[in-house]
Amino acid sequence: MSHFRELKKQTNSLLAGLGSSSDEVAASMQAAGIHGSPKNNRSCAVALYVSALMGAEPRIRSVTVGHCSLLIHLAAPPEFRPAGRLLIQLPKPVRQFVAAFDAEQYPMITRQPPAGLEAALSSPT
Repeated sequence: MSHFRELKKQTNSLLAGLGSSSDEVAASMQAAGIHGSPKNNRSCAVALYVSALMGAEPRIRSVTVGHCSLLIHLAAPPEFRPAGRLLIQLPKPVRQFVAAFDAEQYPMITRQPPAGLEAALSSPT
């Protein structure tokens, strides 16, 4: 099996194992200790989760998540230059989770801004 197909199969299995509803996906994220940033395709909970579990793979440069898909940016050895992208459709429960997470419905897995930053951002200049 080619490396791309193997990586895609592994990622699909990982995503499918997160749960059969958006709440189950959120519970999986919380159990894994993931805290993401809503509306941020590189720091959302799903991107951080996949990166944490698959990030040891040296060919993976980064993971980004959209509303319906996950994009893995790959590097090629030995110099690890960009080698393309692998697009993976998110399962329905994960898509529903991403929409709810972006709507800030899961505060228990939302990364909090650094202390003082929120006040600085909301104060008039």
